[in-house]
Amino acid sequence: MSLAEMLLAQARSRPREIAVTDGKNSLSYAEFVERCLSVAHALRERGIGPSDRVGVFIESSVDLLVGVWSVLLAGGAYLPLATDYPEERLAHMTRDGGVSVIVSHAKGHAALSNFLLPVVEVIDVESVGDKSSIKVTDLDLGLNDLTGSDLAYVIFTSGTTGAPKGVAISHRAIVSQLTWLQTEHHLVSGQKILQKTPISFDAAQWELLAVCCGATVVMGYPSIHRDPAGIVQMIKAHDVTMLQAVPTLLQALVDDPEFAQTSTLKSIYSGGEALSWKLASRILNVKPDVTLVNLYGPTECTINATSFTVTREGLEHLEETVPLGFAAARTGLHILDDEHRPVPPGETGELYISGVQVAEGYLNRPEQTSERFVKLPPAPGQDPVRMYRSGDLVRLNPDGTLHFVGRADNQVKFRGYRIELDEIRMAIENHDWVKSAAVFVKSDARTGQPVLLAGVELNPRDASIMDQGDHGAHHQSKKSRLQVRAQLSDGGLRRASDLVGRSSVDLPGREETVVQRRRAFARKTYRFFDGGRLSSTDLLTLLERPVVTGPSSSLSALDLKTLGALMRNLGQFRSHERLLPKYAYASPGALYATQVHIELRNIADIPSGHYYYHPADHRLVLIRAEREEDSGPSATLHFIGNVAAIRPVYKNNILEVLEMETGHILGLLDAVLPEYGLALGRSAFVNEVGELLRLDEDHAYLGSFDIVPFSEREDTEALEIYVQAHGDKVDGLPSGTYRYRDGRFEPFSKHVVQQKHVIAINQQVYERSSAGVTFVNRTAEAWRRYIDLGRGLQTLQMNDIQIGLMSSGYSSKTGKDLVAARRIFDILREPGQPEPAVYFALAGKISTDQISHEGMREDAVHMHGPAELVRKDLHNILPDYMVPSRIVVIDQLPYSASGKVDVVALKQSNIFDEQHSEREFVPARTAIEEAISTIWRREMNLDDVSIRDDFFEIGGDSLQAVTVVLEINQTLGANLPIQVLFEDATIEKLARRITKGRQHGIARAVTLRAGIDQPIFLWPGLGGYPLNLRPLAQALETKRPVMGVQASGINPSEEISGSIEEMAAADVAVLRSIQPQGPYSLWGYSFGARVAYEVAAQLEEAGETVQELVFLAPGSPELESGQPVRGDSNTLFRDRSFLTILYSVFAHSIDPQLVEACVQTAKDEASFIEHVAASYPVLDRGLIERIVRLVTAIYGPTYGPEPRTRPLKAPATILRARGDSRSFVESASVSISNVVRIVDLEPDHYTVLKPAGLPHVIAALKTVAASRSELDDGPARIAA
Repeated sequence: MSLAEMLLAQARSRPREIAVTDGKNSLSYAEFVERCLSVAHALRERGIGPSDRVGVFIESSVDLLVGVWSVLLAGGAYLPLATDYPEERLAHMTRDGGVSVIVSHAKGHAALSNFLLPVVEVIDVESVGDKSSIKVTDLDLGLNDLTGSDLAYVIFTSGTTGAPKGVAISHRAIVSQLTWLQTEHHLVSGQKILQKTPISFDAAQWELLAVCCGATVVMGYPSIHRDPAGIVQMIKAHDVTMLQAVPTLLQALVDDPEFAQTSTLKSIYSGGEALSWKLASRILNVKPDVTLVNLYGPTECTINATSFTVTREGLEHLEETVPLGFAAARTGLHILDDEHRPVPPGETGELYISGVQVAEGYLNRPEQTSERFVKLPPAPGQDPVRMYRSGDLVRLNPDGTLHFVGRADNQVKFRGYRIELDEIRMAIENHDWVKSAAVFVKSDARTGQPVLLAGVELNPRDASIMDQGDHGAHHQSKKSRLQVRAQLSDGGLRRASDLVGRSSVDLPGREETVVQRRRAFARKTYRFFDGGRLSSTDLLTLLERPVVTGPSSSLSALDLKTLGALMRNLGQFRSHERLLPKYAYASPGALYATQVHIELRNIADIPSGHYYYHPADHRLVLIRAEREEDSGPSATLHFIGNVAAIRPVYKNNILEVLEMETGHILGLLDAVLPEYGLALGRSAFVNEVGELLRLDEDHAYLGSFDIVPFSEREDTEALEIYVQAHGDKVDGLPSGTYRYRDGRFEPFSKHVVQQKHVIAINQQVYERSSAGVTFVNRTAEAWRRYIDLGRGLQTLQMNDIQIGLMSSGYSSKTGKDLVAARRIFDILREPGQPEPAVYFALAGKISTDQISHEGMREDAVHMHGPAELVRKDLHNILPDYMVPSRIVVIDQLPYSASGKVDVVALKQSNIFDEQHSEREFVPARTAIEEAISTIWRREMNLDDVSIRDDFFEIGGDSLQAVTVVLEINQTLGANLPIQVLFEDATIEKLARRITKGRQHGIARAVTLRAGIDQPIFLWPGLGGYPLNLRPLAQALETKRPVMGVQASGINPSEEISGSIEEMAAADVAVLRSIQPQGPYSLWGYSFGARVAYEVAAQLEEAGETVQELVFLAPGSPELESGQPVRGDSNTLFRDRSFLTILYSVFAHSIDPQLVEACVQTAKDEASFIEHVAASYPVLDRGLIERIVRLVTAIYGPTYGPEPRTRPLKAPATILRARGDSRSFVESASVSISNVVRIVDLEPDHYTVLKPAGLPHVIAALKTVAASRSELDDGPARIAA
């Protein structure tokens, strides 16, 4: 009997019963067969007959089952093709399986077109018309030609040759399996089985074929096997009675509280990996009425070869794992030793399986078939029978059951999947970078869980890394995130301890101009080239040295404001989209360890001396004072390299890296200085500078350059420049290397720097690029060689013709050249000549979006090393379950005497101990953890995540880190810094940090708007309650968080401050708990402006920087009755003016009718509170009481005096509301040394915070921002 005959028998006996459903569509047996016949007819028309393989490429649905059975009804053998498999694997399966026709549906057509050969035809199950006029009850399909040995299906499993191999299963074998499932495990009419196993696995086949046993098949949705909660819902929605799953999934199911409520579920089948007695016990505790069966069987023996029914009574007698059980019907089990002799009961041997279910063999693999399918006598003296050698080590228990011991070969079951470790090894070794590899499974020392690991030895010819031969582990893998941590630490700056107590000059222009910001973010190290084709004309324009002209200014005209503007170009630029600060010049490794010192004499009234420019604080710190001399003004730049900041990342070529960064700074100044009539002049290497600046061994003096009037500039020595075209990627320039000279390209060599010559992590960039540029420096001044190289590349990087460049190799003073440099020396071919200094960069056309982008797309390379990139590439050729959890790059793998990698020695070494620790899966336990978990899963496309998973170890990178932190802040109202994931990289730690912050900040800091980076602190009006400021916070055009600072006394049990000065001191403590250091942004509305002013004064007195002050409506609305005067409670509540102001705190208005109703009702504090509570029932009465007492205290006779006027350095903006009286801060603005901008607004005091007034406020803020670079110091008024 064939499968088709089994199905037809069911259709005849129960034509109207449901055969299959997927939640959207259901088909009765009659409908199902008739649909299948239509497709089967189309298959027959294309010549499909017995044993012809037909691919089935359909997502899980009713159509999938139609596709499978259409092939069987046509007499063919189906070959399941999982729709989520890599294209290369699908192409191999189709080709090796001899598939000429594929059954699919519309969703699969696009994917099929990517890998199918033209000779393969696709039949769409949805578009095939009904060509059957035969009734189900009178079917004659001509299936009599089928024999039991004809193939029913082919399943591809892992292969030892590096490619999967097809297992051919006959009708005889699968019919025997299904008949056994009918009789032994009740797969019969009335049962409903959930089809949730991916179709390319053999265990899925009895789910798909159960329909021919009379059961209803419930088709799960795609990827349901990864969704335990979804499985539970499907069981409940469709009254599923039978379920099979791997133990890993069963564990997740029993952890779901709703699984216990699946009342219809009567049978659970476990297979794919060992079932522990602990899990079996848990299943039976959760589902005491269920029948639990442990199944075992190789694909080559048609799904299941044994079964064992677990009983509660038998659990106490079990060992660590549940037995494999007894043989399936018509199946023989033979435990043999190495000589193929039976072993006694209780002893371990290899399992051989015989019987009708043994497969026909491997398609097109005669050698492997003969190796695994053998003829042996079951016992001495008996005739040989055909057996399958399983590779599993087992023993026979006293009760006759089979017990699994382990694997005899390199084929393993891992997380429910059977994988061939050699196939994974071959896939890794096929990678261009890999010399050899080893793959194995090792138990995690902490959790005991199995982990799939790989050790890799790179081929230095094709995968060079930084410091090759003397490298740190972080060049092989970025798992430690050492380089990013170094970048985040600002380690290149002078230590704070070196600067304590030194005199300093705060430079004007701390807030960058639009031009400065645009210049900084346009100059990127580009790793993507999205601007289209590059032409030879583009490259000629890039390399052209324009004649620089412009006015010349004397250094005597260099005032403090101009000096600040000039130096600001060398400082840090921040973006809410970046983890790292941005600089306008390049630094190899982005470590920014070259420090700029400037020697000033008679410049801008600054005391003469050597100053360090602090790029984060934008100030000059005096390092060495010089005697004042009656000489002309001078300014000299001295460059100092912080060797200690480089050493953790680079071991070789440290001096070269620092010198090239110096050159990049000079290249930036070449563009900036002429804007001020200045230029770079004489250069020198003066050893005494190092002594003057008292440099220690961790710092190196690099050279000095004068700043001079433009007319006295010194031109840089011209470098030799070579350009290479990559293949046909440059229009008008054939592949090869050209020398650039006299404005044209001269052919030089057909050879180029190839992809393999750049370091491994840059090879993808090479593939995206179109050209390369090489700078060659032969100057006799050795100290200038690498400085000039960096200066040359920086000049090109600052082009305005949309060409992006990335440095990709350089030479060395000590012979430790990068591979790209050695390749350049070969191309230059100058035997007998000293090797010059060279610097190589990749180039390509970039888009305007790339230029203006302020995120980290171009910087993501810092997150991936060779280990991560090899693993990423494996995902393109292997299913996810076959990709090792960790790949560790090893300098040299251990080898055995035979020359093979010694996997045993590698597995026993401790090199993986810290690398492969696999965390126990811990689900989210709190609402905060669940919210963060949801964000992680969505942003990183994960099915599940443990709260103890490390963000970066599970695939997160710096780009995703920015997005994730921003979304966490927005979702949870948190204020996490953008770098937080480098400190707290797990959901558990993030949740703890947020919870701790809330507990600490619940009293006074209120998140009005979530965001990233340093917050804006905003003080509310007289009532001290900041929630009415939320509309303003939401309207601001910023990604920064906005924190409302609530007055002390608003929360229960808080004391009211005795003065504004005391209030500000308490608020400073709140600010520093959120943002420990400046620069601070302080805004105040109405009465809050006074508090913000006092906070700014106290912060500046403590040495902190306040970068902006914004005072919104700082005055008081004019009242007909005059301003309230101080007095006790009895006096105040008889004062109409006080009642008006106090009531406006709640009403946000001084409307006469509202005020009059209040005055008539309120005679004292208690009656006032009653009136407000009645007028605004949504307000908490306790909150009303506390606000009233706060305002009453502020107007009370014992409250402290107004804040003192004192000098402030922070720039201030005063937004005056219409009708307001002159405010304290406006009177005090004369004491502010920086720019004070006064803007007159149209809305009144209360309307500025309402929808009608907010657009005026935002427009005024934009006007102020646009004017920052235009106004001189001192007050200015802007109409708004």
